[in-house]
Amino acid sequence: MKIFDMHIHVGNDTRAEDVIAFLNSAGIDKAAILGVDHGHAGVLRKTKVYDDSLLRIVSESCGRIVGISAISAETEGDKAAIFEKALDRGLLGLKLYPHSGFYPDDERLNEVYEIASERNAPVLIHTGIKAQIYQRMIFNNPTRVDEVATRFPNLKIIIMHAGYPWLNEALCVSRLNPNVYIDLTFLDVLEYTFEEGLLESVVKRFSRVLGAEKIVWGSEGEHLDLPAYRDDGIDRVKKCIEKILGFNFLKETEKENILYNNAARLLGL
Repeated sequence: MKIFDMHIHVGNDTRAEDVIAFLNSAGIDKAAILGVDHGHAGVLRKTKVYDDSLLRIVSESCGRIVGISAISAETEGDKAAIFEKALDRGLLGLKLYPHSGFYPDDERLNEVYEIASERNAPVLIHTGIKAQIYQRMIFNNPTRVDEVATRFPNLKIIIMHAGYPWLNEALCVSRLNPNVYIDLTFLDVLEYTFEEGLLESVVKRFSRVLGAEKIVWGSEGEHLDLPAYRDDGIDRVKKCIEKILGFNFLKETEKENILYNNAARLLGL
């Protein structure tokens, strides 16, 4: 079965060959790498991952890797023009990190959402848990995504990390908005950190309520580099794929949708 990893983090110095080696080792066919823009806090902490870095990796990947830009409500300048340029250069979507200090329905992002809607580019919105201890979860409740989805009904939105711990809110927002999808990335880590059986529980419930065609999967990449969470490296990724492939409540076509087809369709591939 083909695997599409919708969620890999890289740095500005990451080599394409290292990402491809990870994909090969984990049995992953294609992947999306994500930019990072944490706004003012990111400038101070030097966490920004630039479009140029993503495009370099993409260009060296022989078609295995695609790139997704990032922007913040705090980004200086014409945010819509910056994002449109990223799309014109070959990036395929947008990642937002609200826990750096803004809500996803911030009106400063309206023109960005309009561009994404017009260009049929998906917007991936981090929700739920925070990645670093200095970030703020108050901005990550997926209920705020409902306002974006309602305001821009043709905009493809992916609620990242299934909104955990706000699973009910994420499920309702996705169920009640045809343009909202759910991402399973990091649920395996949350499972061994907080809640045993979480991944299976979420996949079973969400696929029943939403249908498997509204769910995507990602790995975060080979290494987490997140002090708050244990990092089991590539074994973590392999085990997560094996778990999903072993879920006997899913049909083979549903597994194919979750692990490959949905991501490819959302990215227009």
